[in-house]
Amino acid sequence: MATPLEPVDLVGEFDPTAPEYLADPYAHLARLRAQGPCVVDTSRDLWYLVGFDAVEAGLSRIVRGHHRGPDRHVHFPANPFAADGPGHTEPRRIIAPTFSNKAVQQFRDRAQEVVDAALADAVAGGGELRLVDTIGFLLPYTLTCDVLGILDVDNRDELRAWTWQSLELIDAFLTPEQMQEYMASAGLLAQHLHGVIEWKRDHLADDLLSLIIRTADAGEVLRPEQVVPYVHTLYLAGMHTTVNQTALSLLALMHHRDQWDRLCAQPDLLPNAVEELLRFESTAQYMKRTAEEDVDLGGGIVVPTGAEVVCWIASADRDEARWGDTADMLDLTRADAKQHIAFGKGPHVCVGSWLARLELHVVVESIVSRFPDTTMPDQEFVWESNFIRGPEELVLHLA
Repeated sequence: MATPLEPVDLVGEFDPTAPEYLADPYAHLARLRAQGPCVVDTSRDLWYLVGFDAVEAGLSRIVRGHHRGPDRHVHFPANPFAADGPGHTEPRRIIAPTFSNKAVQQFRDRAQEVVDAALADAVAGGGELRLVDTIGFLLPYTLTCDVLGILDVDNRDELRAWTWQSLELIDAFLTPEQMQEYMASAGLLAQHLHGVIEWKRDHLADDLLSLIIRTADAGEVLRPEQVVPYVHTLYLAGMHTTVNQTALSLLALMHHRDQWDRLCAQPDLLPNAVEELLRFESTAQYMKRTAEEDVDLGGGIVVPTGAEVVCWIASADRDEARWGDTADMLDLTRADAKQHIAFGKGPHVCVGSWLARLELHVVVESIVSRFPDTTMPDQEFVWESNFIRGPEELVLHLA
């Protein structure tokens, strides 16, 4: 067995819940990287992986394990997406074909329809586009419903709040009060999903949720009690991450007007631009892991059994050791942009990454091609999460 590396204590303050951190996490993460690729926060008993190689290895080699403290997922037990080994890979194979690059192209027209309608409404209203509340939410919500084969609901706002707070239960820095509030929302979401699945059992069709139900009823790869947590994960991953990634990407382009203008002049850059936007501003800032055995990450880093590890994706994708002196610059022509790890790495890499790319592509292309003189009026941004980063709202003026 490898001898665990002696912890390197964090030097200085590091508070991912502070307003100044939420406004600009990258400066704080850069200071962590300056201390080394792996920094141990003894005050929180957390290991921080911040270098690209360390984060990539951590995501690939450290199993998910469990959070300390109360069970955050009591409403969604036996979730195959939270498992490792065959308990994860076999159920994942059920949905993988639906989310392949080729398969998700069938949703392009539907995505375009949603975006077109939102842009038309904005133009009719004088050109102001409230991106998060319109395209940001409606696009992933609509496609998630279409992919799963479920109906729209009247209580969208409630559903949006439940899913956001359920997703935030993965946050490594929650207060006890937040934990209590978010677990209550997770319970309400669980009730909603039980109802959705019961409805679908009476309306089986050629869609993903029907496939999941039939597979669970067969009992070979998935068990019936796993259907709700399985769908719960698809719900969360399909909505809020894409909402925020869309806003972050447009915000980055507004802040880097030279890159916006370049994209307007060279629309063929769009596929690579999507990858660079994901690298530059990833909504999933980190993923948390627990080492169930000593794990050698290479480079002299050995994570000991029981250590809770935060793999800072946002830091890895800005690591100068990997991306060079331009790591903190948005460069839509970056040759190796697609080597980012915004969607994770290893067996738990985001299964819906191609759908997320398609949605981002459609939104950016639609605005760039039709409204090249779009501007961003002065506004104050509200940042609520250190885990799933994104502004509460982003207002653009289409022109």
